[in-house]
Amino acid sequence: MKILSRGSGDRRDDVASWPVVSLCCLGLIAALAVGSGRAEGQVAIDVDVAPAEAAAADTTAPAAPEDPTPAVPAAEEAPLTPEAAARQQIEQMAAQYEPMLTRLLQDDLELLRTLHGDLPIESRRAIVAAGEEAVKEGAIVFSEAMNAPQPVPAAPQGVAGGFLGAVGRAFGLPIPEEAARRADGATKAEARKKLIDPCRLVSDAVAASLVEQIGEEHGADFRDELSRREKRSRAASIRRLVGVLDDDLFLSAKQREAIEAAIGEKWNEGLAMALDHQMEINGRKIYPGLPYERVLPHLTPAQQSKLGDGKQSREIFRSNRQGMLQSRFFRRANVAQQAERDPWWFE
Repeated sequence: MKILSRGSGDRRDDVASWPVVSLCCLGLIAALAVGSGRAEGQVAIDVDVAPAEAAAADTTAPAAPEDPTPAVPAAEEAPLTPEAAARQQIEQMAAQYEPMLTRLLQDDLELLRTLHGDLPIESRRAIVAAGEEAVKEGAIVFSEAMNAPQPVPAAPQGVAGGFLGAVGRAFGLPIPEEAARRADGATKAEARKKLIDPCRLVSDAVAASLVEQIGEEHGADFRDELSRREKRSRAASIRRLVGVLDDDLFLSAKQREAIEAAIGEKWNEGLAMALDHQMEINGRKIYPGLPYERVLPHLTPAQQSKLGDGKQSREIFRSNRQGMLQSRFFRRANVAQQAERDPWWFE
């Protein structure tokens, strides 16, 4: 019995240890299953990545054939010559002036239609074509004038003489008197040609084309109306200029009338500059372009002393012709109507 009980006890111990063994086996199987799953997943990842990695690692693969044609460097634009650069600037500025001159052309065409509303379509188109051509020409002329060298006041006599003048000429240095004579565009025919008023150039082109289309006797009224318009514009400029002088000199009513009449006797194209380019030097107002010789006789001694003799004004005006041209042009262009393009001229 003792032996049996011992044996049966051993069996009970063995039976009692089976669950532990079973759990260990199950854990080992599960671990193997998880490991195999990871291995399978790793294999799948390796399969996906392997071609790219193999291609990168394979240094013995033949390289792609190179293009035998040699690379041609991009052609560099040649720098513009000074003359070409100056011309480019003139054309760029002219493109900015064309819209303003086009407004002036529209004003002239509106006036012409009021006077001659029965023009045949062929005549209308010819007149518009002449005006548009004048717009382009006037823009170029004005741009050339704005880019022309400025004349400078002549240097005092004797400045370039003596030893220093000789040394300057020997080394090719500019001599004040000679440079002043060369830069004085007022004595050159080409510079005088550039003083053409682009606004008038457009109006004259329209008038000339009108005369060509319907005859001189029928086109004279348009020229007369242009002349009356110019006189009204001049009268307004003179009245305004006298008002500016009045603010500075406290003119009487009689003085204002006398100065208006004196200035109006002979029109000075620089009056627009006197209105737009006033300045003050050492406490004194300067009016470039003002005809002092026609104003001073109508002032009192105190007013004459305050206004000055006009010497500085004349020097500034003489050396700034572009300022006069610019003032005259913009004063005329700024009063032009912002009109729509009239289809009547293009039917």
